[in-house]
Amino acid sequence: MRRHPTAAARRWQATVILTVFGAAVVAAAGAGWWYARESTPHQGPVVLISIDGLRPADLQAYGATASRVPTLDALSAEAIVFERAYSHSPMTLPAHASMLAGQPPFEHGVRDEAGFVLDEDAQSMAELLRNRGFDTGAAVSSFLLRPASGVAQGFSFFDAELPEEDSEERPVVERDGARTTEAAERWLHARRGHRFFLFVQVAEAAAEPTVARLVGELRARNLYDQSTIVITADHAGGGGLSLDEDTLHVPLVVKQPDGEGAGRRVATPVQHIDLLPTILDLVRAPIPSGLHGRSLRTVLEGDDEEFADPLIYAESLAPRFRFGGAARFALGTAEERYVRAGEPAPAPAAATTGAPAPAAAHPLGLREELDRLLEHDMRPVPEDIPAADEDRFAMLGYLGGSMLAGAEPTPLDAEEEARVAAAHRAAAMLAAQKQYAAAASQLRAIVKAHPRLAVVQYQLGTILERTGRRDEAERALRAAAAVDPDTPYVPIALSRLRLRTGRPETAREAAALAVALAERHDGRSRAAAHEVAARVALALEDGPAAEAHAEAAERDDPRVPMQQFVRGRLLAGEGQYEEARAAFQAAAEQLDESGGTLEELHLSLGETLARLERFTEAEEQFRAELRVFPRSLRAYSSLALLYSASNRASAVEEVLDTLVGATETPEGYETAARLWTIVREPARAAALRNEARKRFRR
Repeated sequence: MRRHPTAAARRWQATVILTVFGAAVVAAAGAGWWYARESTPHQGPVVLISIDGLRPADLQAYGATASRVPTLDALSAEAIVFERAYSHSPMTLPAHASMLAGQPPFEHGVRDEAGFVLDEDAQSMAELLRNRGFDTGAAVSSFLLRPASGVAQGFSFFDAELPEEDSEERPVVERDGARTTEAAERWLHARRGHRFFLFVQVAEAAAEPTVARLVGELRARNLYDQSTIVITADHAGGGGLSLDEDTLHVPLVVKQPDGEGAGRRVATPVQHIDLLPTILDLVRAPIPSGLHGRSLRTVLEGDDEEFADPLIYAESLAPRFRFGGAARFALGTAEERYVRAGEPAPAPAAATTGAPAPAAAHPLGLREELDRLLEHDMRPVPEDIPAADEDRFAMLGYLGGSMLAGAEPTPLDAEEEARVAAAHRAAAMLAAQKQYAAAASQLRAIVKAHPRLAVVQYQLGTILERTGRRDEAERALRAAAAVDPDTPYVPIALSRLRLRTGRPETAREAAALAVALAERHDGRSRAAAHEVAARVALALEDGPAAEAHAEAAERDDPRVPMQQFVRGRLLAGEGQYEEARAAFQAAAEQLDESGGTLEELHLSLGETLARLERFTEAEEQFRAELRVFPRSLRAYSSLALLYSASNRASAVEEVLDTLVGATETPEGYETAARLWTIVREPARAAALRNEARKRFRR
């Protein structure tokens, strides 16, 4: 017979059950609280402010006795300060590409500021946040971060508009930070909710008013307490030549909602590629696989004991692409850094690519680890600078010709390279201000001391051509070819020079050499070689050769509609203007879709439309040519003659004044003087020639 428990036993059992149940309830409540705390995402706003060139030493939060950005220092008291944060590049565009794409430069592919674009396949911070329901907006000050750079992807609003010239008529490469902040504020005002991501980039001089105004705006809209605000710098200076601590060490301050973690200081080294996974983790968005950066959320929550120090990678290819110097690569920790100038040594056969291992795994093997990282890294050939952007890039130190930067740089010691870099930058800035003779003199001095700098020889040739000194230009290009005889780009430049000087037969020789050399290079160089060969064939009235080269060019670079362009030119030469217009129009539409450029396409379409007496459309095409190729003398001439034929005297004057200002060369002055003669203004022509004699004594 089953025995029933006694009353005492029943009371004991009830006590145990209640105790266990109570413990379970408490544990469940505790687990629920912990889970709720862990899973609560930052709802927004998320604000990322990048301050160009801001150094930690400029902030009291990093030990300065006086602050250059007091509002940022005040914000630091309500935020978490990362004492050892690092950039991956001393260059603005590559650094921001790493910041926004979460990848080091050798992965996202933006290796310098000119000739590189962040690939559309890169998953940017803005794009990933927009996929999670965030509205995305940005306002930037630097020309280098214009939408064409690729960093605008994922933003529904991206303001980067620059004025044309400053008060000294120099190309503008950076707008006033107040205008950038105003654009950001306007976008902020239009937000109805709080779930948005705002990215703002300004120069160091504008840091204080920008941070103050944006923080004030968030407070005024009662959004400050719930905001996540991240403030950093792209780099701390260096000019592209240095990868030292003073250049790569940047401030990083993270203010979380409700001031969580306020006043904490983090000594763990972190880097720009950590920003993307961190922000995604904070808003509980999926983090793409394969990223080399790490989420700092656990560090922000105070758990950084198990957070291993990373190896931090940095590079600068600017010396190589600007003047043919040596690229620089660095790998290290906050305590030590291995820096190498030049290409990597062969890595062991078993090495694989991938993210740098934690620093603890490589206490003494920084050189070997850097070789491992770069073993399969193919140094890219940058695109040449677009004609419309030449002056702005020159203000930033770039003169084109970077596709001649070979794998074997000219060895220069550190002091000599610094002197070459300074002289080259001075030459570039002179060219930006159209002081071509002075720029050529600077470049000539460089190649006299270092004749094997093929990039500078090439640049000297292009500058001399602009000044009308074409024999000297050809000699400089030949000198570049002697240093780098395997590049197709020098014979391409020689062929174009000879075409412009009315020597199509000798241009054909150079084009043939370019085509032969390009066969051993990439598709882009093959397309460029066949394009110039097609233009030479058109000048020689060799239709079949022009069509064959056009087909080959388009096969190697489908973005450029060479076949329709050549077809239009041949039809126009035969007087079949309507058929030519259709071919040019088709080429223009194809070009609009691809986003490429093709010299003389809009010009040829405009001339054909003028033949068909469709003058308004012709004017639009001439102006379209000048927007893309602002030194096109033929486009200026066609536009001026069009206005003259319609008795628009003031428009003629405006065009010819613009022509002289845009070129400021003997050829530009002579073209304008000849046009003044054609439109029956001989006095204006004589005055212009007299001015040219004073300006160009040679």
